[in-house]
Amino acid sequence: MSKIIIGGGIIGTAIAYYASQTGIKDIVLIEKEKMLGTGVTQYCSGGIRSQFTTEINCKFSIESLKELQQFNIDFKKLGYLILDMKNDSMPRVKMQNGLGIPSEYLKPGQVKERFSYLYTDGVKSASFYQEDGIADPAMLLEIYEKGARANGVRFLTETKVVKIIKEGNQVIGIETTKGIHNGTVVLAAGVQSKELGETIGLNIPIIKKRKYVVVIDAFGYDFPLTMEIPTGWYIKKEGEDALIGMSGKVEEKDFKKQEEAVEETIEASIHRFPSVEKKGIKKVLSSMSDETPDKHAIIDNSIEGLIIATGFSGHGFMHSPAVGKIVASLIKQEKPIIDISGLRSNRKHIKEAIAI
Repeated sequence: MSKIIIGGGIIGTAIAYYASQTGIKDIVLIEKEKMLGTGVTQYCSGGIRSQFTTEINCKFSIESLKELQQFNIDFKKLGYLILDMKNDSMPRVKMQNGLGIPSEYLKPGQVKERFSYLYTDGVKSASFYQEDGIADPAMLLEIYEKGARANGVRFLTETKVVKIIKEGNQVIGIETTKGIHNGTVVLAAGVQSKELGETIGLNIPIIKKRKYVVVIDAFGYDFPLTMEIPTGWYIKKEGEDALIGMSGKVEEKDFKKQEEAVEETIEASIHRFPSVEKKGIKKVLSSMSDETPDKHAIIDNSIEGLIIATGFSGHGFMHSPAVGKIVASLIKQEKPIIDISGLRSNRKHIKEAIAI
């Protein structure tokens, strides 16, 4: 029976790669665009971090990092500096340390001493981990695609999925603009997952949000990806440029508030990183994000014949190796490397403070 993956972003392609690596045959990936990764993936910031506020996301990072460090994806370990404006960072640092992640707890004075270019007003505490960093999502996507193709995965691009087909309590395939495919379905369509779920009466809690990223002139030095909790403001080095954004400032699909969102992002950046004021704006990018209310992924196989892997809330790139391995295990009806029982679509208890 075929294994049908809906979605050719970093998650769907990772699943195709890792599933085919385990020897699973007759895998077909369906992508509505001409090229893979032209949805959310192409706008990915490329962040790779182990610092999360829940154990399950930390475990996803630990498992993924084992793989990511073996790939040639230009991984620059510039570190992640997370500034907490509301709560004390110590509880999450202790949790991370307990899992084997040697992140550091910093007081405001220590932040200023080590990162003198920052304005630390309002910072209650911070955490830092030097082994976090940034890499190139396009490189990883290409590795996944080439590996999957070499393993026999078929890629059907420019093919839109119209609906999921269900008989009784079991999903049996999909209908596309180019025909019907029967088999086990893996729904990894990002922001499109919600509407496809609705074709079988399934309410997947995906919130479509539009984010804005401002590309500014480069700085003459390296610095860690720096972000704030809970505003979601961040700044990162991007080749010869820098990117600034605010994951907490997101808009719906229309563009009515783009100017306002960009203005707020720039103001927040100048406040925290004063040197930004002297930099010119090169361009503004925008993308849709498949977020969940609690900023955790949905990985669910509670319906026979259907596996859901969506809602990665900006974490898809960094967590794609773990997701690929987990979904491959679910396809084979084996126990996954991480307990994902808390990631079902009907959960109500997980809270995550960091979205980026």
